[in-house]
Amino acid sequence: MSPGWPGTRVANARTVTIEPARDGAVSVTPSAAEPWPGARVEPLSYLLCIEGERAMTVPLPASGELVIGRSAECGLRLSDELVSRAHAQLFVVPDGIRLEDLGSRHGTLLNGQRLTAPRLLASGDVVGIGSAVLIVHRRSRAASGRAMLDAACLLRRFEEELERSLRYRRELALVVVRSDRPFVRPRVAGVLAERLRLIDVAALFGEQELAVLVPESTAEDAAELARALTGALADTVAGVAASPADGVDVDTLFSCARMAAMSPSARPVACAADAVHVIDLDGQQALVADPAMIGIYELLRRLARSALPILILGETGVGKELAAAAAHRFSPRAGGPFVSINCASIPEQLAESELFGHERGAFTGAAAAKPGQLELAHGGTVFLDEVGELPPAVQAKLLRVLEAGELQRVGDVKPRPIDVRIVAATNRDLAAEIAAGGFRQDLFFRLAAAQVVIPPLRDRPRDLAVLIQRLFAAACARLGRPPLALTIAVTQALLLHRWPGNVRELRNTLEYAAAAAPEIAVEVDVWHLPPALARLVRDLPRPAEPPVSTPRSSAQVAAVAPDGGRFRPIDDELRELERERMVAALAATGGVQNRAAELIAMPLRTFVTKLKRYAIDAIEWR
Repeated sequence: MSPGWPGTRVANARTVTIEPARDGAVSVTPSAAEPWPGARVEPLSYLLCIEGERAMTVPLPASGELVIGRSAECGLRLSDELVSRAHAQLFVVPDGIRLEDLGSRHGTLLNGQRLTAPRLLASGDVVGIGSAVLIVHRRSRAASGRAMLDAACLLRRFEEELERSLRYRRELALVVVRSDRPFVRPRVAGVLAERLRLIDVAALFGEQELAVLVPESTAEDAAELARALTGALADTVAGVAASPADGVDVDTLFSCARMAAMSPSARPVACAADAVHVIDLDGQQALVADPAMIGIYELLRRLARSALPILILGETGVGKELAAAAAHRFSPRAGGPFVSINCASIPEQLAESELFGHERGAFTGAAAAKPGQLELAHGGTVFLDEVGELPPAVQAKLLRVLEAGELQRVGDVKPRPIDVRIVAATNRDLAAEIAAGGFRQDLFFRLAAAQVVIPPLRDRPRDLAVLIQRLFAAACARLGRPPLALTIAVTQALLLHRWPGNVRELRNTLEYAAAAAPEIAVEVDVWHLPPALARLVRDLPRPAEPPVSTPRSSAQVAAVAPDGGRFRPIDDELRELERERMVAALAATGGVQNRAAELIAMPLRTFVTKLKRYAIDAIEWR
């Protein structure tokens, strides 16, 4: 209970007295001359109290508890004998004003019905206490009244909004604003009050970070808000993340927005995609966005300066070869060759010759001398993928390369000096292999002088979100088709899948989706995904549309339409029609978007969003 409200059960509480005015009206004032602490000249809320022939207005301050009854200790005293000494109370809560009966003998009525449990009051509600009638009047509060939360409340709200966005396939955005100096809370509250909607909330995290949760908004909408905030708050930068495109959990989205705000491009606003590190690896690119992978590549950069062998561990498909290529690229050997060898693909009888080379006549068919892969990498780096697959004899010769810096071709009588850096990788448990006698312990100790563990894709949510966008765009380009969008349901399914095959499985899935979507499609939907992923979407809290019985792709449709053609998914046809109407409306209005949106009764924000989704270009309507 707040001590600032008259009638609260605290020491020194004030009591309201009711004095009849000369004109018959009744005014309500505190018993002391000074105004109530926290009271307003024009209160946000008040009660119109009618008792017998008297009427009065009782202003209600912004916080506290008001007790109504016959007792002199009550904040609002009524004279009817049917009113209990402490009959009912009004209590201000974050969502409004709550009315509670205090166990009165004759009860409290709300809109003609007896009150049996605490209820929130709305403007116009009628409260009956004895013969008195109290009519509630509430003025609308400014958005600033609910904009600022504490950090814990914002995180809880974030969880709730995120669950709702996933369930109902809606977008959600987060803005993180960082300042060079501590924020002044009243100043921040004022800026937010002018720019936030009632559904938006914000909180300070520490003294120099402000987080703003923006439900029902795209990344573009949130970026526009971020620009307004950084323009009003001096010496600030902002980062923006959106769900589901950038992630589907609170930690990932916060990490995305924070990293975007700290990226060099955040002047003044950057989106999550701007915080992606692109490492050029001589024709390949490593996309690194997840904090764990940023740390791993920084470790590789440091290890590359030495001549130590590196052992890279991780599941199949996690990107071990890219990590090895990065170690070469960061090293002083970057100008030399980088030779990648898949040890599992070399036949056992040819492994020694393939790796170390052979002399003429060393074995049947050896018509000429041939250098091995290791020798071809002289001055550079050798990547031995799946090193656990090497035969024992080859393991012994490889150990000599590591220890003595020399190799011996098959059939040769003398060793040759060699200068190579060995980077090996495996998805096997080499300790178990050593115990089983399948791998040499001394070789393991030499290869594992420096170990780097690449986490699986399911543990790198930020990398996953980035790879989905980049790999899908590349898949569309390889098919020679315009870029396609991914629906919210598809993005959620891709982000929630566990990806046991890691990046390799993800790439194949996106290739399938790009190929399965019809030529007229502008976006990939659930039924264009492989069946296993489509089932995952159907298992999410809200069933994906269309229903299960609807055909999932044009390739699966066997029924014949009434016109003799083939049936198509109805959503494909609806999107095609919607796109045609938008183009026609733009042509009719000369490209004026708000007028075009009015012509087809579409909200302007939706119209602008779908312009981008459908890739509608001015050349189509001019």
